[in-house]
Amino acid sequence: MKGMPVKIETIAQALEGTMDGWQQFLNKETGELVNLPTEGDDAWCDEDEDLSDEIEAGDRYVCLPDQYDINEYRIMERFSLSLAHEEHRIRLLNALKGRKPYRRFKDIINNFGIADRYFDFRLEAFRELARSWCDDNGIPYETETS
Repeated sequence: MKGMPVKIETIAQALEGTMDGWQQFLNKETGELVNLPTEGDDAWCDEDEDLSDEIEAGDRYVCLPDQYDINEYRIMERFSLSLAHEEHRIRLLNALKGRKPYRRFKDIINNFGIADRYFDFRLEAFRELARSWCDDNGIPYETETS
């Protein structure tokens, strides 16, 4: 990459905001992040067509991981397994097995008063994913402590 190193925190926050129907790209030269709705989405407009053409025309842009690459279910599972408190660990792992696992998981972490711990854990997982993605794509980066 020719531009300045990207901040891991910026990539992690972009990953945190990943949603179905949208793709995120990093301009390797400028470090700018851009969003593009998937084709056929009702949000698609002429500006998106221009950006899409620019992305496809060269190798300046690289696509960030999508929600399937991120696998938030696995992050919740890893958090649950990391807990020393047995009841919390068991209840959270059981919540992930039933209907509406995301809703049940979030209800339980709120009831146990450990939501802040989970969201800190989740953010660190996004930072790890961002570092790995940068390494895999040859993107120089800096962390807050760099």
